[in-house]
Amino acid sequence: MFATFVLRDETHCRRLHAFLRANWLAMAQAGKPLGVMVAEYKSKRSNPQNKLLWSVLHQIAEHACVDGKQFSAEAWHENFKRQFIGTEELPGGATTGISTASLDVAAFSDYIERVMQYAAEHLGVTIE
Repeated sequence: MFATFVLRDETHCRRLHAFLRANWLAMAQAGKPLGVMVAEYKSKRSNPQNKLLWSVLHQIAEHACVDGKQFSAEAWHENFKRQFIGTEELPGGATTGISTASLDVAAFSDYIERVMQYAAEHLGVTIE
């Protein structure tokens, strides 16, 4: 069982309390006690940010050449994830770039800025 509660006002606190009251005993009796972690909420990247990133990637794909080759927006996306966020290992030993979905709004904004700076400095592509 997984539930997320963002506590912005008393109504949200009441919902959390009601959820715990309704579920904690049954889960504990089933040998699956609930765990509660409290932390500052950081919203994930926004849809406008995601749209901006893909616009940037498509402009790079359209205008950039590396060793005489052009690459798709998806290839640039994978490249930049690996370069600026990092990689994770897949079964069998291959690696993939860590998903941009793991970034909050501020980190995603920084990521886009880094991609745009790289495009200008290393690829000669100025993003509109």
